[in-house]
Amino acid sequence: MELGLHFIDFLPSAPDRLAPTLAAVATSAEEAGATMFTLADHFFQMEQLGRAEDPFLEGYTTLGFLAAKTQSINLTLLVTGVTYRYPGVLAKTVTTLDVL
Repeated sequence: MELGLHFIDFLPSAPDRLAPTLAAVATSAEEAGATMFTLADHFFQMEQLGRAEDPFLEGYTTLGFLAAKTQSINLTLLVTGVTYRYPGVLAKTVTTLDVL
């Protein structure tokens, strides 16, 4: 059985703790044996999970950050909002992340 973790809450105790908290969760998941770490592709927090004005990081930039912090866990977005992303730029972004 493989285990993955979906990270959806970008509201740490303080804004300056956001990056260290996210990195710690991803590396802890990797060290615990999880094989996948996913994020959501939204520009704003979903109101079912928090307030719309709560912090919510852009997905592909966040994957690039996590790629520098992890070694072997698969990093991905749960879905990609293709309706608000230009296809050519999206393809370039994803292939760049894949290569790096």
